[in-house]
Amino acid sequence: MREDGFTYIEALLSLVLFAIFVLVIQATLYTTMRERAERTAETQGQLLACSLLEQWKAGHTIDAGERENGGKRYRIRMMPVRVTEMVEKCEVQVLWESEWTGERRIGFTGYRFTPAVSATPGE
Repeated sequence: MREDGFTYIEALLSLVLFAIFVLVIQATLYTTMRERAERTAETQGQLLACSLLEQWKAGHTIDAGERENGGKRYRIRMMPVRVTEMVEKCEVQVLWESEWTGERRIGFTGYRFTPAVSATPGE
């Protein structure tokens, strides 16, 4: 006489399948969270580089060094170069350390006009 219900093998098989499902979901969530953190840091780096470049274009003095933004430390490099007597070029690089991929870097280049300085006073 057999009673209705699950056998030991059926219960064990369903438990194994559930464990595999949970492991797959956990790995997917971990990867998603890691990628989100990477993209957030990259976006913050891009915004910082663009902001610094626009400040430089507006004539402000920008200090290279380190800044903290969103809990991450960013290193800033500014490389201004005079192209002509009236045009300057500046490359801004923002570097940060990624937990998974090592050092990351983003850079932008911009130009600005500098006013012509007269050689004699009063001109």
